[in-house]
Amino acid sequence: MGFSDDMDKLQTIIEEFESETPRIEDALALFEEGVGLIRSCREYLDGAKRKVTALTEDVEAGDLADARE
Repeated sequence: MGFSDDMDKLQTIIEEFESETPRIEDALALFEEGVGLIRSCREYLDGAKRKVTALTEDVEAGDLADARE
């Protein structure tokens, strides 16, 4: 799954908790899935941040040819 899909699934999990109180077994499974999705989203965002930082540094250094790649 990609970032948007992970965020959509997290929203679905949140809505499940808000609309009803799941059984403890189901709640634990949803919680575990949510934690995994959050980790995945955080990794994606960390990678995006590194890329933006690198591109910004390239532009600030005047190396526009590398920034376009």
